Amino acid sequence: MRIATTTLSKMLSSSMGSSYNNYVNLLNKIAGGKNFTKVSENPADATKVLKLKDELAKMNEYQSNIKAANAEMNLAYDTLGDIVDELSNINSSIAAASTGTTTPDAAKAYADEIKEKVSTIQDKINVKYLDNYIFSGTYTAVKPYDEIGGNITYQGSVDSASNRNITIAEGKTYTYNLSGDKIFELDNNNNFFNEMKDLDNLLRQEPLDHDKIREKLDVLDTVSKNISQAQGTISAKVIKLSSLEESNAGQITKLTQDRVDLEEVDIIKAASDLMSAQQALQASYMVGSQIMSSVSLLDYL
Repeated sequence: MRIATTTLSKMLSSSMGSSYNNYVNLLNKIAGGKNFTKVSENPADATKVLKLKDELAKMNEYQSNIKAANAEMNLAYDTLGDIVDELSNINSSIAAASTGTTTPDAAKAYADEIKEKVSTIQDKINVKYLDNYIFSGTYTAVKPYDEIGGNITYQGSVDSASNRNITIAEGKTYTYNLSGDKIFELDNNNNFFNEMKDLDNLLRQEPLDHDKIREKLDVLDTVSKNISQAQGTISAKVIKLSSLEESNAGQITKLTQDRVDLEEVDIIKAASDLMSAQQALQASYMVGSQIMSSVSLLDYL
């Protein structure tokens, strides 16, 4: 059965057109670095890529939250460690000032030293991270301890209202901060700073009341225990979040690779496919030329 020349021509054109389109598509993929640029080109993979990008955006947000929380908690831990050092120096000064041999002039010198160290402690507890006071609970724009009416008092939020949370997973939050009242507020409705103000008065009065001066060591002991407990809490939180951060990093790497595999061109494979497509295109041109040239005049009758 003879195939009409027009039919043969259409078949050859279709074959060469298909080879040409395949060749051009591969060139465009290599040039753009993408397997597809429109959803219509590959709906199934494009849908998967969009879903992966959404998951990655969420995971990166969680990861950013965790890193920021860890950085703040590490700063809080180090700050509390610095405060412990200041408390140790104050402890030594109180112990020395409370002996019966301490003179009024020596007591005043101790008072000056302690006052300076208490001021340093106040500065440290008022530390900021990213323009937020980290020990003020949710009142991050307010200094946790400030002088009001002649007394240094806690100005931050209290109780459960002081909890600052980050989102660490879909529908899951985590409390990461520690408010200053957990450190410096005492059971007698007073606080460390006002107790130190009272100590300053005791060290400057005559005669010296060595027993009352010595009692302030209990205040330091309470605050030191509060700090130790706080640092333990912070350490546990940092360990948990660091473990989650590491787990998230692995998941982000996998999701990213899955997206790359679907969306981005494998250059080595694409180059190999391009060479094959070029050879197929050249072969189709050659075959088409040979077939068309062999058609005799009778084929047109």
